[in-house]
Amino acid sequence: MKRLRFLITIIILWLFLLYSIERLSEPINISAMAYVFIAAVAALTVLIPRLHQVPVWLIVGGPVLVFLALKIWQGHHPQWDKAIPLVVTEMSFIALTSLLARQVNHMLGEFEKAAADLTIGMVGKSICPFATGQGEMYREVRRARTHQRPLSIMAIGLEEKTLLALLPRMLAEAQQAMGKHIALSGIAKVLDEELEDYHIIAKQNNHFIVLLPETDQKDLTTLERQLYEAVSKRMGVTLKIGSSSLSNSVVTFERLVEEATVAMEIREEAAIDMEATEEPSPSLGSLTTRHRTLS
Repeated sequence: MKRLRFLITIIILWLFLLYSIERLSEPINISAMAYVFIAAVAALTVLIPRLHQVPVWLIVGGPVLVFLALKIWQGHHPQWDKAIPLVVTEMSFIALTSLLARQVNHMLGEFEKAAADLTIGMVGKSICPFATGQGEMYREVRRARTHQRPLSIMAIGLEEKTLLALLPRMLAEAQQAMGKHIALSGIAKVLDEELEDYHIIAKQNNHFIVLLPETDQKDLTTLERQLYEAVSKRMGVTLKIGSSSLSNSVVTFERLVEEATVAMEIREEAAIDMEATEEPSPSLGSLTTRHRTLS
């Protein structure tokens, strides 16, 4: 956190110095296009989360090449006139700004990941990242297929619109993201308490994948209602639940996860459509999930 504060302070001071440099040094006369371009590069580099995964040479060199191309396109030919030192200076400023903005982006990404790990990863002993838990899930799917036993999978996510009721003062995007992590942490705790020890729970992106050995389609409705009511009662938020079961057409772990995830997303879309048409909210009895038939 201290490093993040330090980096933000550095980039603020650097931009202040940059936009005041003409007053501090008369020979430097940065073009208006350079000022606008530098501001755009800094904003985009910080706002797009995945840019911190891009190699440093591309983050630094890409904007420089784009700026040089814009200069030439506007009719400037720095290699033929006396403006070469100024253009090189502008390109250096762009490169430095890109590098600083990338570091801020990187630190923000680390902060979000740390927050997610602290609020979800340590809640229950049975909650693990999907990449870790899917190996055990694979084994359970093979066991169920081999011994002709029932098996189902749930995809459980959060109705994000209910966060407004949970945290009414949540205004900024950062606050909303933190509120979502806290809500998911609470859901993870409820799942850990409500489900049996032999159920396998893993977190994938912003939802949970739950593997349910010895659970057929008939048992799913009861279990879904149980989880829905438990989370609603304890936290005041609404779950979106999709499920799938082993069948003659669905025999692989990947297809089970895909069907459950699609059913969960359909559940959310149906809720949004119902809210838009101002129809009465569905009762618990109508919360059974829909499945997509995969060819």
